[in-house]
Amino acid sequence: MAGVAGPMLRSRRGAGMRFLGGLAAGQLAAGTILVLLVYLAGEVTRAVLPAPPRLWLLAVACVLFGAADLANRTPHPWRQVPQRLIHRLRPGPLGVVWGFDLGLLVTTQKVTSLIWVALAAGVLLGPPTAPAIPAVVTVVAVLAVVMLSASPSSGTDRWARFGKKIRNLRYASGGALMVLSVLVAVQAWHA
Repeated sequence: MAGVAGPMLRSRRGAGMRFLGGLAAGQLAAGTILVLLVYLAGEVTRAVLPAPPRLWLLAVACVLFGAADLANRTPHPWRQVPQRLIHRLRPGPLGVVWGFDLGLLVTTQKVTSLIWVALAAGVLLGPPTAPAIPAVVTVVAVLAVVMLSASPSSGTDRWARFGKKIRNLRYASGGALMVLSVLVAVQAWHA
């Protein structure tokens, strides 16, 4: 998004601001829907399963997603936001559509599996805290795009440099998830 918003802010400041505002609105709308879904799924899971099986399920999820990251195979759909819309929509509506798509969290590419484990933890561990997970992810995503877009250098250039580090991030994520799986398994064993 910074690759679109950054140049837009530099060439047409008003259009860039409308795009970023739409992006934030779309992400917040989708994030709200996701928060409700995670909360409801958590309530159902908590009513159906006692704590130890939920902890074991989370430990297994950590192992599976950690292994995927260590194999450099983070699960995600192979799609991005619809690029063709950049020529069909004005900046504000374009931001809303792309923001909503991104705010769903599950419809675009992911760098690591941490988001999947965070959502699983929200569903399996506790509905009272579950809404915080997608809400925090949405706010952080919006702030990251705004900061990258407002920087003097192009967000695209920054992403290209970041792209070279993706494999290392996946390895770190995979290792962290494996450690987390052990910690969750220990907690499940003692529950």
